[in-house]
Amino acid sequence: MQKLLPILSALTLILAGVAVALWLRPARNVPGSSGDMRFGVHEGLELVGLVNSRGKVTYVVYDAEGNRVFSVPVRNCLLDVRFRGGLLRFRENATGREGCIDRTGHITFTDNAKAAPMPAERAAAIDENTPAKAKAGTAERHNAGNATATAGLSDSQLRSMARSNPFYKEAAKVLSGKLDESDGQRRRVILNYCEHLRTAYNTKDIDFLRQVFSDRALIIVGNVVKDAPADGAGGLQPGGRVEYFLRTKKEYISRLSRAFAANSRIDVAFSSFRIMRHPTVDGIYGVSLRQLYKSDSYADDGYLFLLWDFRNPSMPLIHVRTWQPASAVNADEGPINITDFNLE
Repeated sequence: MQKLLPILSALTLILAGVAVALWLRPARNVPGSSGDMRFGVHEGLELVGLVNSRGKVTYVVYDAEGNRVFSVPVRNCLLDVRFRGGLLRFRENATGREGCIDRTGHITFTDNAKAAPMPAERAAAIDENTPAKAKAGTAERHNAGNATATAGLSDSQLRSMARSNPFYKEAAKVLSGKLDESDGQRRRVILNYCEHLRTAYNTKDIDFLRQVFSDRALIIVGNVVKDAPADGAGGLQPGGRVEYFLRTKKEYISRLSRAFAANSRIDVAFSSFRIMRHPTVDGIYGVSLRQLYKSDSYADDGYLFLLWDFRNPSMPLIHVRTWQPASAVNADEGPINITDFNLE
């Protein structure tokens, strides 16, 4: 038996390219060292610049006990070096937009016209390409490096998750103590992202949706097309056909932005959530979930699949996103999952 042929035939043409992209992009090691840039604990949290073997810096937040809380989830921005009132301020270099990162790593953009000025700078801002030894440790702000997904949800948040929550079973795995540290941390990142994803559609937070996709992501989207009846009597036929399109990240975000602008209401609900670790390639994960999407003008019910790459610890990315209508998924094979991808 075959799975959804339009999707898999498209994937057959591009999976070789995905494998090449995954293996040719070098993973960066971010070790701790005596050269790490520390800015002191404030409000129980500390921003630390981890310096790798090439002198590049990745910014991470630790708690007062030295436990890693999350990696800084913004790119190419000016970053305050301490939390103030539970928030870490940043300003995007390219756009000038400002925002805050909360204690769990979640981003909120602010109204620049109403925002208080960024804290005064005591030294030159840091460029991400400047060797660490040339950086001034007393700088009040620093340029953050590449985008990352946040480590996110705390143990207390995971424990308080209701059984009805679609992420409950995966949260229980993280808390079970049966996972190794890196596996548990990666699953937290995925849980945090998907928790935010669930609300990002409802709040039309296009900035969040833009963050985590690779610039070369392969995105397959589908639309259910309702055909008019042949007799011209009006109304729409039940069911309908499905059209599939392969989009670049830029095209996907652009179309999503237009959909946000055109609809006053968008509701998204998740179920059947599952995280699968690739059986042979370390750092590669697949995420499957069922998504019920409703807006003013359109609705569908289908399965999403996301292919995650954690081989660069400072910059987890989604390389593949596919969608299948629920009506096309049979009980024998189920929706697309990580086992459908041969990355070796």
